[in-house]
Amino acid sequence: MFIGLAASLAVTTAATAATAVPSAAVSDGPVTLLTELKFDSPTLSAPGWTFGSKVGGVISVQSTAGPDPSGATIYALEGSYPAPGMTGGGQYIWADYSVAALHTEDLYIEFWAKMPGVKEGCKFLKVFGSRSGLGVADTGTGPSYAGGDLGSIRQIAFGDGTTLLNDSQNVINLNGAYPNEIGRSYGSASVQTPQMSDFPSAAWGTGWHHFRVHIKFNSGTSVQNEVPDGAYYLEIDGKVYANATGLFNRNSANGPIDYVEFFGWAQTEPQPFQLYYADIRISTGGFVTSPVPMPPTAVQIN
Repeated sequence: MFIGLAASLAVTTAATAATAVPSAAVSDGPVTLLTELKFDSPTLSAPGWTFGSKVGGVISVQSTAGPDPSGATIYALEGSYPAPGMTGGGQYIWADYSVAALHTEDLYIEFWAKMPGVKEGCKFLKVFGSRSGLGVADTGTGPSYAGGDLGSIRQIAFGDGTTLLNDSQNVINLNGAYPNEIGRSYGSASVQTPQMSDFPSAAWGTGWHHFRVHIKFNSGTSVQNEVPDGAYYLEIDGKVYANATGLFNRNSANGPIDYVEFFGWAQTEPQPFQLYYADIRISTGGFVTSPVPMPPTAVQIN
């Protein structure tokens, strides 16, 4: 669960010296596109992907105005979350892509998303690691459902590997608050939050927004050889909200990345809401596009 923020002096652990600060956005190898999720019909099916929902959530492919300035109609993934009172609890929707066969700890993810109506929260984007016992090496970011400005994106949540149950005990706050919440990497990692601000719910508006996310689990297979080389990068509409390197963000007993999940749980939202994704690209080695690519040229609906 993402942790709510309290008021605090906004500071970061970013270096202030004139030396170059490593960027988590820089390509680290040949760029290989693993999948590009587009739809040219309302059929909910794509190679390598699994889709589903339960506890009242609904996932489908719907026609909607696309990100292109012309407003051309495209097919996009839609997740519909009813209010919890309708079902007695949170709802779960998933669009999952497996990378288990790659045995990688390093992924670049980019996509378009919009929340045109009521602004609420869900897990949004989660990267799950292979499990060892009860351990889950995972991380994620998404619009808040835990009070305050519902629908705002405030944090990147992760675990610093201190325990085998490695989930969301630590965070990078996009407004720069509480820098020590990154856990055992505090004081040595480079963590920049250039906007010094959340992505507020009002910023969603009714249109599309472009996201680029780099997630790298730190390397090592034991406590003796683990290395704090984990990284996070979050960019929204060409603006960098987080750029972190030198992190511990994985327990050494946990394996490499298993799969990427979109949508996820929406647990305490008071109103029904809809969330859309278009042109999801997952790659290794670097981002496929430049910072703000042209909108997807999906097949138009006549």
